[in-house]
Amino acid sequence: MAIVVELPRLSDTMEEGVVAKWRVAIGDKVKRGQVIAEIETDKATMEFESFDAGYVLAFVADEGEPLPIGSPIAVLGKQGEDPAPALAGFQAPGSSTEAQPPAQAAAVAVAVAAAAVDLEAPAAAPAPAGGPEAPPRVTLDPDSQRIPASPLARRLAREHDLELSAVTGTGPHGRVVKTDVERAVAEGQARPAGAGVGGPVTGTFSTEVDAWGRPYVSRPDETVKLSQMRKAIARRMTQAKRDTPHYYLTLDVDMERATAFRGDFNQAAEGVKISFNDLIVKAVARSLRDMPALNSSFDGDRAILRGDVHVGIAVAVEDGLVVPVIRFADQKSLEAISRESRDLGGRARDKRLLPAEMSGGTFTVSNLGMFGIEAFAAVINPGEPGILAVGAIEQRPVVIDGELAIRRRMKMTISADHRVTDGALAAKWLNLVKGYLESPLKMLTD
Repeated sequence: MAIVVELPRLSDTMEEGVVAKWRVAIGDKVKRGQVIAEIETDKATMEFESFDAGYVLAFVADEGEPLPIGSPIAVLGKQGEDPAPALAGFQAPGSSTEAQPPAQAAAVAVAVAAAAVDLEAPAAAPAPAGGPEAPPRVTLDPDSQRIPASPLARRLAREHDLELSAVTGTGPHGRVVKTDVERAVAEGQARPAGAGVGGPVTGTFSTEVDAWGRPYVSRPDETVKLSQMRKAIARRMTQAKRDTPHYYLTLDVDMERATAFRGDFNQAAEGVKISFNDLIVKAVARSLRDMPALNSSFDGDRAILRGDVHVGIAVAVEDGLVVPVIRFADQKSLEAISRESRDLGGRARDKRLLPAEMSGGTFTVSNLGMFGIEAFAAVINPGEPGILAVGAIEQRPVVIDGELAIRRRMKMTISADHRVTDGALAAKWLNLVKGYLESPLKMLTD
């Protein structure tokens, strides 16, 4: 019997996922362990290796369609086998048919209807005289309002900003296929580049007018679908602000010595250049080791003091931000921290981080100094005691020993969890970080 391929759980916080790209086609032979798709989770886009072998009989999930974990996304089986019976009897792991979640049940219903459709299949040829009648090849559940289209056609339409409803489908039962989209694009049905969010849009004249009597143009709202990452950020940040009592402390740091130290270090280093953020991560890690109370987490009626220091670094990506973790940061050299942060940051922006590289952090650093932000307060990652928000290094007038001077200064703000820390404790820890940054040579000694 054919095998239903289910959407896997690829991260500890993943609740739903999206097939970002199919790496196989209908009719391809698949081996165990072969990458068949790229799955977008709440943290990254990851390669999905098949647990089974067989021929690709059907794609159930369209590229870009959010589905809950365990949903059917494809069917594998023997060459020429009908995938519909396998989908008709499909049941999500750990659930009964009656208790199946609505989203899951809907996915299975659509899957059964679409089971026998190829990506770009032409209309089925009539069965030979006397032979068995071919099963009906349908594309959509009758109750669904979605335009019947192949995953490839949907992707091409998105790339060309084309509404599928405006395309005449020539596939089975009016299904929109790749050639239909290509023809529509060639005929100029796609909207001009830049249309949509931030671009030119059509509108209607308002009844309100300006000082010269000209009516204002009223432009329509546009609904933008949230990515899996943005959904996860919304969910986790809401949880953090709701469940964690935040308080905030800000301290000003003299960065003159750190600036000179970084310049001398990079001039003498061979190949490895350190950033200010590398110095900050090292200072934070050493301070967490010096004061384990700030390397803790709240757990009901107890606090857990973490034995290891794993510092997360907030990295801005296209859809939001991720937090790769530098493990054992207190024990690593500045060179090692520099190499690792660049590697993790680059792969974060390419959505190629592994789940293990984004989990297990005991504290986080968020740096917006490169954007010219003077100071800000960040939201604590659930499970951590705090997060350090770092602003820009600026030349400012300050009074030193009664004399006015121009010094490089930087503001840093800790957002701390009041369940496991108090203001005096966090203030002491913040001054430890300040001390390391103002005397950076101390970070090189154990």
